[in-house]
Amino acid sequence: MPNEESWSVVSVPTSNSLILGVDFPAAGRREAGFADLVAKMGPAWSGHGFMQTTLPVVRVSERPAGDFYTEHWMRGEDWEKYEVVAVLGYCLGGVYAAEIAERIAERQGPEPAVILFDGQVTDIQLLAAEINKMIALAGPVFSEEEAEQSRKSAAEIVGTPSIRLVDAAIEIVELYRDMASTAFRRIGLSDARRDEVVQLFESYMSWLSAAVELDPSRTWKRALAITSADYAALEKDGAATAVNATKMLGRRISLDTSHADLLRDDATVRTLIDHVEF
Repeated sequence: MPNEESWSVVSVPTSNSLILGVDFPAAGRREAGFADLVAKMGPAWSGHGFMQTTLPVVRVSERPAGDFYTEHWMRGEDWEKYEVVAVLGYCLGGVYAAEIAERIAERQGPEPAVILFDGQVTDIQLLAAEINKMIALAGPVFSEEEAEQSRKSAAEIVGTPSIRLVDAAIEIVELYRDMASTAFRRIGLSDARRDEVVQLFESYMSWLSAAVELDPSRTWKRALAITSADYAALEKDGAATAVNATKMLGRRISLDTSHADLLRDDATVRTLIDHVEF
C-alpha cells in the first residue's frame, strides 16, 4: 500500500483501485468520519480500497508550509501500482484533497474524481471559534469572568491588525494551553493528559495554518460538493470559511442533514450512488 505510515487503511483493496479520504481524524470526535461513510456505501464501493490521511506530528511554531502535508502523504513509490479513482475531502480536508488530486493526476494521467463534503477554507476567525468551543465544552470549569476574558483574548489575537494567520495560531495555542492547565488542574487530571490534549489542538492549528497557503479553486471547479444544512447556515451568517469556499465550488448538491452526520447519512449515500461513477 502507498506509504502506510501516512495513510490508515479503512478498507483493503481487492484490486489496484483506490479511493483516498482527506480529513483530520481524532478519537472521540462527534462528527462522522470516512470509516462511517465506507461502511454505509457497502457493495457500491467494495471494488475499491479506501485509505484515509494520518496526520504528522508538527508544532505550529515550526510554521509548516502549504505543501508540507501533501509531501508527507505523497512520498513513496508504491503509488505506481495503484489507480486512484477519487479523492474525498471533509471540511478543510477539501483544500488538501485538491492538492493531492493534482499530484495524483501528474503521476497517473487520468484525473481522479474530487468530492467535497462541506468544503471550507481557512479564515483567521476560525481560530477564535476553536477557543469558544473549548469554553462551551468546559461548562462550569471556568467562571463567567474567566470565560469572557478568554473569549476577549482570542478576539484580540485574531483582530490584531495585519497579523499573519500562523502567528495568530501560535498565540491561540498558548492561550489554549493556559486554559487547559487551569481546567485540568481543577478537575484533577494529570499534566500528561493535558499535554496530550494540547498537542492534538496544536496539530489542528498547524493543519489550519498550512492550508491557507493552498489554492484549491481550479480543482474545486470540477469537483462535486455535497453540503449540509449547517453549511448553509454558515453561509447565511456570512462565515468566511463557507462564503469564500462557495465562490470556488462547481457542481453542488445541498442536503438537509447536519455537518456532524454528513458522512453517515443515507441521503449522502444516495447522492453518491446517483451522481458519482468511477
